[in-house]
Amino acid sequence: MKTYSLLDLFKLIISKWWICFVAALFFAIAGFGIAKITESKTFQASTTLTISHNYSKLDQSDEKENTSSAYDLTQSDILLQNSIANLIKNSSIMENAKKKVHFSSSDINVNSPDNTVLININVYTTNSHKSVKVANILAKSTKKILPRILPAAGKVIVAKKASQTVKYVGPSSKTYSFVGAIFGLVLSGVILLWNDIKDRLK
Repeated sequence: MKTYSLLDLFKLIISKWWICFVAALFFAIAGFGIAKITESKTFQASTTLTISHNYSKLDQSDEKENTSSAYDLTQSDILLQNSIANLIKNSSIMENAKKKVHFSSSDINVNSPDNTVLININVYTTNSHKSVKVANILAKSTKKILPRILPAAGKVIVAKKASQTVKYVGPSSKTYSFVGAIFGLVLSGVILLWNDIKDRLK
């Protein structure tokens, strides 16, 4: 019985290249179709808050007595940001926002970039208008309620109103197409090799 080297297999595939091409194209299209069918859209709306004290209004006499007062206040505000982010997600701030529009807490991501007094509120839903609405309402709820539950937090300012982006969730159509094409090439190669072996055994 004849043994096959990689060169023999390569020659066999070259001689029947059109079969391999059709198989690769078919499975690439199939992979692309599967990816598109299972793909879904998530609409993300993001708003940014600044939560801090007004350092410019520090009393001049205080500055003369303690030149680090503004710096200390800034550091204090920065240290509070992670606590504020947790409060937005797990307090009456969230409950107040839910009274005005229905949403799930799992749709919300609240974070603060390191060494800043910024709070980013990100909302993910399957409806573009709802994402923007929830983000804006949650920002207003924070501005209204946070000073009550955490007076030391400072003033809440909406630095950037909600803006919308679309995020596609699901398998990558490019990856599925590539995998499909490779699968088609391998499958056609195996079938061609098997048929050649059968013909030689006759």
